[in-house]
Amino acid sequence: MKELPTGTSNGAPKAKRAYKTRGKMSEAEKLMRDLEAGYKHNRKMIEQSMAECSKGTNTYLAHVKALDAQLLEYARFRREIGMLPKSVAAQTTTRYIFKAHVAESGNVTTVPVSSAAEMRELERSEEKEMKKGYFTSEEDEAIRARFEAEFGNGAVEPERK
Repeated sequence: MKELPTGTSNGAPKAKRAYKTRGKMSEAEKLMRDLEAGYKHNRKMIEQSMAECSKGTNTYLAHVKALDAQLLEYARFRREIGMLPKSVAAQTTTRYIFKAHVAESGNVTTVPVSSAAEMRELERSEEKEMKKGYFTSEEDEAIRARFEAEFGNGAVEPERK
């Protein structure tokens, strides 16, 4: 008589095989899968049709424009449903620098700054804007220079002993 296999060396029964799980995709995952497949299929059809056109013709140009429009619409829809961020640059930025300005009314305006040159340009334009409508003379500048020398950043730095 032949012995039946038990699956393990110690005679314990073998565990059941795990089957693939089908139909476990969420509705959102199905939508994304179908969206991607539809986009690729339509793009392939346009590219195949484009291969039959002569370069430089209006028909070829129409195909190029159709491919462009399809890509832009696809990206717009993916942003709309949350698959892509609104600003890809915001996701790739590792450092954030902002320039804040407080108006006389108390309103605060913040502007993102990407480089030191951009910061200098913003400060220069603010300084230029602040000086509009003010009369300055050499005497005024001398008084400002004296106050700067005497007090400097004393309002924000503790007094040194």
